[in-house]
Amino acid sequence: MTLSPVKPIGIIVLSAMVMIWSEIYFPVTESVGLDLFRLTHELYGTRTGTRNMRLEIPKLGPEIEALNGSVKQLAEQFATAFTNELYVVVNPNGNRLSLRRGQKVVLDAAISTGRNDTLTYQNRKWVFQTPRGIMSVIRKKKDPVWLKPDWAFLEKGESIPAWNSPLRREKGVLGAFMLDLGGGVMIHGTPQEHLLGRSVTHGCIRVGFEDLKVLFDSVQVRTKVFIF
Repeated sequence: MTLSPVKPIGIIVLSAMVMIWSEIYFPVTESVGLDLFRLTHELYGTRTGTRNMRLEIPKLGPEIEALNGSVKQLAEQFATAFTNELYVVVNPNGNRLSLRRGQKVVLDAAISTGRNDTLTYQNRKWVFQTPRGIMSVIRKKKDPVWLKPDWAFLEKGESIPAWNSPLRREKGVLGAFMLDLGGGVMIHGTPQEHLLGRSVTHGCIRVGFEDLKVLFDSVQVRTKVFIF
C-alpha cells in the first residue's frame, strides 16, 4: 500500500508546532510575563482598527471643510458688524485679550482670568469664574481703589468687617487703570504680571501695565466686550 505524502507532511508540521509551543511560547511567556498569543491578537486588532480609521478619515474631509467654512463665515460677519468701531474680545480659555477694529487686531495681550473654583461659607457660595457673554464698559477709572468683598477676608481666615470699614479699601491691587464691566467684573491691572497667561483671578480680567494703558486710552464707555 502506498502512503500519501500529505500525512507525513502533516505530521511534521504538527510536530513543529508542538515544539514551538513547548520550547518557545511557554518559556518566553513565563520569563517575560506576557501572553504572546493574546498580545499578537491585540496587535492585530489594533492594526485593523487603525487601518479602518485611515479609511474613514478621508470621508470626513467634506464635513471638516464645511465646518471650517462656517467658522470663517461667522468670523467675517462678526468682524464686519463692527467695522467702524473698536471692540474688545476676551478668550478666558486661552487667557488672551484683543482690541479690534473690524478684522484688524489693534492689540493682542496676555491676561489672567477666573480660576474656575468656588468658596462656600455657611449658606453663601461664590463662583470665581469669568462670565461669558456680551458686556460693555460702563466706567473707566485711573488709580482705582479696590473695595474688598466678603470672600477676600474669608480666604485669609479673617473676620468680615462692616461695609464702611476702612479695612475694605485697598490701593494698588487693581493697578493703574480699570475698566468696569458691571456685575463686579472689571478689566484692570495687576502687581503680579508674572501670572499673566494663567487662570488665577476671582473672575476679573487682569492685564499688564503697558497693554492696559493702550486699552484704557483707546476704548470709551459703552465699548462692547465679547467674552467667549
